[in-house]
Amino acid sequence: MNYKKLANFTLFVAGWWTALLYGNALALIALFIVLMLHFVMWRDIRDIFVILGFIFCGFAVEWAFMESDVQDYRSNLPPAWAICIWAMLATTMRYSLSWLINKPLWAALVGLLVAPAFYFNSVQFGPASWGRPVWECLLAIALVWSLLAAFLSGIMMPFIEQMESAENSTS
Repeated sequence: MNYKKLANFTLFVAGWWTALLYGNALALIALFIVLMLHFVMWRDIRDIFVILGFIFCGFAVEWAFMESDVQDYRSNLPPAWAICIWAMLATTMRYSLSWLINKPLWAALVGLLVAPAFYFNSVQFGPASWGRPVWECLLAIALVWSLLAAFLSGIMMPFIEQMESAENSTS
């Protein structure tokens, strides 16, 4: 594996744990550090679109999880630390997780299996709690993330990747 891709994934995991364990203020600091290092390593303006897309999508998904009692953050809006995690995850999509681009079935399987583990940790170690029985919450998370990962892999990320080829053909 490329060392830059390994650093990319390591930064996400470190930022994820920081956000989860230490809350909003340190999540914002972690996000700033992850983004600064990300753009130093990769220098690709298209990543801004991916990150912004993840922020908006993350807000919608977390809000939907709150409204359906999948996650309880004890607030009316998704917390900043959760949205920071979404933004940090976005930095991995074209790099350490690029092997999933154009492989929606693999991405769906990864979303199905990995996302519930991350959310489970947010309850075990962080400030979130379950609003329903655990199995219902994990099943909902698995299904939503399976569909979301397939969409990202099969539609959104290929579209972002095509932006470069369209830009190169006009130059």
